[in-house]
Amino acid sequence: MEEKLERAVERKEKELLDCLEGLVRIPTFVPPGENYGKIVDMLIPVFEDFGFECERIEMPADVYEARQKSPEFSGERVNLLATKDFGAEESVDIYTHLDVVPAGEGWSTSPFELAIKDGRIYGRGVADSKGSVASLLTALNVMNEQGLESKYNLRIALTTDEEVGLYSGLCFFADAGLLKGDYLLCMDGDNEGICVATNGVMNWEIKVYGKSCHSSAPFLGVNAIEKAMLVIEELGELKRKVGNRESKAACSPYMTETTGQKHIKPVFNVTMINGGVKENVIPPSCTLRGDRRYIPEEDIGEVIKELEDAVENIKIKHGIELELLCKPGYPPMFTEQSSEWVRRVRDAASDAFGVSKEITGVQGGLDVAYAVQKTNQPVCAFGVGSSMESNAHGADENVRIRGLKDYVRFLVRLLC
Repeated sequence: MEEKLERAVERKEKELLDCLEGLVRIPTFVPPGENYGKIVDMLIPVFEDFGFECERIEMPADVYEARQKSPEFSGERVNLLATKDFGAEESVDIYTHLDVVPAGEGWSTSPFELAIKDGRIYGRGVADSKGSVASLLTALNVMNEQGLESKYNLRIALTTDEEVGLYSGLCFFADAGLLKGDYLLCMDGDNEGICVATNGVMNWEIKVYGKSCHSSAPFLGVNAIEKAMLVIEELGELKRKVGNRESKAACSPYMTETTGQKHIKPVFNVTMINGGVKENVIPPSCTLRGDRRYIPEEDIGEVIKELEDAVENIKIKHGIELELLCKPGYPPMFTEQSSEWVRRVRDAASDAFGVSKEITGVQGGLDVAYAVQKTNQPVCAFGVGSSMESNAHGADENVRIRGLKDYVRFLVRLLC
């Protein structure tokens, strides 16, 4: 069986790369997210050839308006659900996202054309997360060719707007009751470990107010940028307080190797500042923005209150006029590592990649956390990229060809 599977996957290398090339060529970057319908329409006949029933599911306009609408977005918010009943006792939902981040600058290759160099494939989305889609289709191809039946009924959810960070197609699937499996496999993330925990994310905004006047007489006004600098300095105490906490969930080996950190930690960041009208005008307002990453052990209500209390203390201490707005995003995720599903995924991944895969958590957030908060499904996140090598979201995003083929083997082992 081992050698037979190895040969079958090797024979499919060209088809695997051709499939990935077709996915990368469709620019599904968000914003704006204009080509979701195009990529879903391309995938539907492929799944139908494998005997799946497919639904092209567009997020309803009222949901889009209430949860996600942005002037930066355009186009239909289209998603794909492909299902196949194998007559099995258990079922698995398999998920990843079809959207990618914009290409950005600094590429040495064309970001929406596949390039191969030194055993690696380059292109936007090859690691995050179109490489997983191509590997899944190749695994189904191998299973079909070898006459292998899945031991699970399968529901494939390929959704969009994960990179938006607010309310994705998968979130809508969860709210609409479309996720029905006994287990969930998230193909987003890296392949360095079996991820069972993520941080939640909350974006925040503080508007600091001053009083404008001519810059030649600044004492007649109140400089909002200078007041904002004072707010940032005071928020440093909250940053230190938050940074001293840690989760019981282990972080990735990469994180441990590079920072010495052994568990995922919460963080508080100031990441944006905007203010000023003109060089000779004292600024009347200044806006600070940032995020708060919180561990599974923290409650979002307490996270918000902690920030509100810190801001209120700054207002009282310094007499600064300001407003705080908190915008919760994806919640944290946590699956007990003793779960039977975690064991199955870990065993299949370790066998396929030829190295023991650790149970880990990650500092970032995933939309699958929102989904399983609704469904209570055991979930593992395990993808095709490497946080050490793939440079997802950056220039020259890449993935090893060998890693893609190992991922095909992993899926066949897990499902069959």
